[in-house]
Amino acid sequence: MILTSERAEKLFNSDYIKKIYPMIDKIDAEVVWDGDEDFPFYIIYLTVKLNDPTITSKNMYDKGFDPHYLYQEHLKYLLQFLNINSNTATIEQVYIKTLGPDGEEINYY
Repeated sequence: MILTSERAEKLFNSDYIKKIYPMIDKIDAEVVWDGDEDFPFYIIYLTVKLNDPTITSKNMYDKGFDPHYLYQEHLKYLLQFLNINSNTATIEQVYIKTLGPDGEEINYY
């Protein structure tokens, strides 16, 4: 199965993520695919929109939000449900932008 932005967003906005990270309002995903159906390469751009106005770049880890851990331990795990893993595809790069409820950028990796 080819990963699309729509599939990624549906998966990443599941109750599974909301229970672990209640400060996440929504995750937008833009998936760029190299066109190879046999062993695809992807670049993923994530925009994580938070619902807690008290979270800043300085205190986000103290408040329980770690964007790297979110991807490495949770979103990457969910991709396996779409048969996206190191045996079937390569996630070449993941960019993560975090926005506060007012739309102001908190950080970008």
